[in-house]
Amino acid sequence: ARMRGFTNLKHQLKLGALGWLAASSVSVAAAGQQHSFMKRLDTSAVQGMKGALLIKNGDVTTCELALISNMAAFVAANCLDYTDGTNTVDPSTVYQVMISDGNTSTIGTYSVDEVDAHPRYDPDTYANNVALLKYNNGSQVEWKNYIAADPNEWDSEFYVQRTLVSNTTTSSWNSPQVVQASGSAPSGCSSASALYAANQVDFMCTTDTVSEGSGSCVMPYGSVYGVNGDNLAVAGLYSHSMIIGDSLCNNQGVFNYYTLLSNYLEWGGVMAQSTIYLFAVDQSYVNNDHANYTMNDPTGSTVSGILIGGDLYAIPTASSSASSSSATTSSTSSESSTEPASESSTSEDNESSSSSEEGDENSGKSSNHIAIILI
Repeated sequence: ARMRGFTNLKHQLKLGALGWLAASSVSVAAAGQQHSFMKRLDTSAVQGMKGALLIKNGDVTTCELALISNMAAFVAANCLDYTDGTNTVDPSTVYQVMISDGNTSTIGTYSVDEVDAHPRYDPDTYANNVALLKYNNGSQVEWKNYIAADPNEWDSEFYVQRTLVSNTTTSSWNSPQVVQASGSAPSGCSSASALYAANQVDFMCTTDTVSEGSGSCVMPYGSVYGVNGDNLAVAGLYSHSMIIGDSLCNNQGVFNYYTLLSNYLEWGGVMAQSTIYLFAVDQSYVNNDHANYTMNDPTGSTVSGILIGGDLYAIPTASSSASSSSATTSSTSSESSTEPASESSTSEDNESSSSSEEGDENSGKSSNHIAIILI
């Protein structure tokens, strides 16, 4: 690899009432490659990418993780427990991270040592629905993942669901369920979510779901990956759904929203106190470098429906095979006469190829700098 150059990132981040960051800067490294002919990926390529699920008090959840390394990961903030009426993570909940090899085997299950929810996470709207987990402390960085960074480079997206055979921590994994999507968001995504309408650069929206069992129940996919040629990388995590109907088992449609991680990499790097690697083909791509990034407030009304998010095993009708119990899943409804309208989606993030998933952890790693690396 050869390095193209460094851009200084010194920021003075002020501490505010909501816990705004008091840190100087964070290192985010980017990897890219020159344009060349590349084969198209089959959805089975996901089996070559490590994945993970959140375990709460010994119970398996539906919450997938975006792995940063063998020591840190992003998770949706609405998958966590909080003390009543606050955004303070409840210290009594025991979290673990269960990591798969990408297919059916488990690499390891690790106790979470530190949990940080985004200080502007809104449990009512699911704005800034990201949190960072630190685990496996005391070990060395053995591998790292890239976070996909530029949706304009994507040929398509893979929506992925990772599950365990028996929903126990001793179980083997099912092969990932994957569906390929591309292009514009489905008609109605903005009408179903005012938050999405105000922050389309921070979300992916899809109506694709996974059938559960032999009944009519469906479940959202747990994560979204960006695809560029033969490069594949995790881009975002499931945030919430708007159900047009009564439940995931009885509905006329389900709009599923995924928080893209690119704008939160600086914040995540500050909390992890380590480099987070992103992937972009374009050598001139510049990622958000503000750790205090926050979404726009939603305005306007949405169609009538049921808003759900978090660990969906906590909703009895979410899955006919659900066995996990405690979780802080929100379930609210909002009324509106707004009619669905079509719109295009702007996504974010594109990860490395599966062959680049594990690389030189020191490549381009420099405090207070972004390293642009050409592979």
